[in-house]
Amino acid sequence: MKIVIAMGAMLAVSIGMTAGAYAQQKAPVYRYCLLESSGGFRGGGGSTLCRFNTLQQCMASKTGWSDSCIINPELTFPRR
Repeated sequence: MKIVIAMGAMLAVSIGMTAGAYAQQKAPVYRYCLLESSGGFRGGGGSTLCRFNTLQQCMASKTGWSDSCIINPELTFPRR
């Protein structure tokens, strides 16, 4: 009986460790970001979309003349 309880405990620990490993995976960091300048009322704020691997992909996604592409700040100024 003690062996069954010990095996159950080891199984629970291994499942917990595996779940923790999946939770710590980071999202991919893309090289370029699109800074959108949404018109809105009185030019209110835009958004930053960091999901482009190439500058050409970013430029092709521009929808307004004031949108711009930049290098992802996560790559330029990494967090510690």
